[in-house]
Amino acid sequence: MEVTAKTPRRLILAAAIAGLFATAVMPAFADTETLLDKLHEKGVLTDEEYQEMRTEARAEKRAQALKEAQAGESKEKAREAFPTQTQGKFKEGFVWESGDKSSSVTIAGRVQADYRKFSGEGSSVTADTFDLRRAYLGVAGKMYDYVTWDITGDFAQTTPPPLDVAWINFAINPSVQLRFGQFKMPFSMEELTSSRFIDFQERSLLNQFVPQKERGFMVWGVPTPGLVYGVALSTGQGKNNNDTVPTKAKADLIGRVAVNVAEFIEQKNMVLHFAGAYSEGILPANFGLSDRTEGRGATFFNTANFAGDNVRRRREGLELALAWGPVKLQSELLRVNYSGAVPTQSYSRNLDANYVEALWLVTGEHYADAYKAGAFGRILPNSNFAMHGGGWGTFEVGLRLSHLDASDFKASNAAGTGVLAAQPGTPIPQLVTPTNMATGTSVGVKWIMNPNTRIYLNYVLTRFDTDITLKPNYNNQPSATISAEKAATLRVGIDF
Repeated sequence: MEVTAKTPRRLILAAAIAGLFATAVMPAFADTETLLDKLHEKGVLTDEEYQEMRTEARAEKRAQALKEAQAGESKEKAREAFPTQTQGKFKEGFVWESGDKSSSVTIAGRVQADYRKFSGEGSSVTADTFDLRRAYLGVAGKMYDYVTWDITGDFAQTTPPPLDVAWINFAINPSVQLRFGQFKMPFSMEELTSSRFIDFQERSLLNQFVPQKERGFMVWGVPTPGLVYGVALSTGQGKNNNDTVPTKAKADLIGRVAVNVAEFIEQKNMVLHFAGAYSEGILPANFGLSDRTEGRGATFFNTANFAGDNVRRRREGLELALAWGPVKLQSELLRVNYSGAVPTQSYSRNLDANYVEALWLVTGEHYADAYKAGAFGRILPNSNFAMHGGGWGTFEVGLRLSHLDASDFKASNAAGTGVLAAQPGTPIPQLVTPTNMATGTSVGVKWIMNPNTRIYLNYVLTRFDTDITLKPNYNNQPSATISAEKAATLRVGIDF
């Protein structure tokens, strides 16, 4: 090739290198500057070309080195920043998590839209209705592995504040955790099971009388798999209430211990759950008792307020849950004692409640997979429902019998000592004549379309020990005296 001043230097270099390789003069992996030295020695490059191309080669080498250094610095910065980088994902809810998984934020919520249809006796008094049973929205999270928190509001409430829970939890280790704020007290498996995962559309007749969400402090933990405990001090005033009456400002003591023998003997397909719970404290001011049917129709039991500033409430609960594969039996017993004194006498009134239920996951999922730390949680379908070519989700059927015995509460009791009384105010319908004993029967079918979507269809029959009288407060309609309430209920619920 004839070399002229106009021949591109890159072309000269390429031709020269090709020639050197062809004559095996150069090693195969020589760098650019070595090649230029050899080409200059052999006279392929003039002094001027050699110096110019050598300068270019060095500039390119410096640029490449700078590029590699910048890339290395970027990788190092990315590695250092990884723990604080957030990554979004959806896993049964929307979660943003730090790279090292030590901190996270979860946007959580649930919507439960209900319909209730009443038939038979009292259907002219108790209205069929659509109901937005729950509409929760909240934020929960974890900070630096051991601090967790939750703030959730229920926007289906008709009276403010909408706050449902707000707590901070310090997990010193799995065996010892500390919780502060407003949260569920450690009592009753049925109550501790989230409303997202309850077995029937509503909890049983027992539920009204157990500790629920209150403000307080709790020590709890899982010392070993299969054993969970919780001990709490609370206001005893119910949700969104502080102690305001000095004579009643004594913290309720609430405790629960639960064991799952199946975990001790490493039977992963089974649940053998036994638990006991206890609480004791002073009643809030102006406190009376009431209970409503599982069909959320009539409030059939009601008492006048207790009198005095030192009415003691003591609650004792026992739990049993047996599950083997897709079959579950669950039961709870509750006794509540109310004791105190009025000028005319001392008194002690007992209230007993219980339920027993049987459930079957028709599609074969296992209840043990949903059991954790003393309560049942989310059931994951073997196959989610899909419109085209997918599965059908999970189907479950169940039967529950529940009973309330408050026969110690009579209309003839001394004033302020637990008097069976008509329901105060003017709800729809108004309770004119109450009863102190009732039995509820709930038959349910549940369709779990996917982990986050459930549809309930329940039939609820409530029989009263003595007839109750209900009176609507509209259109001057007559009262209705009934011995039972029948309700068909439907719920469509989602959570995330």
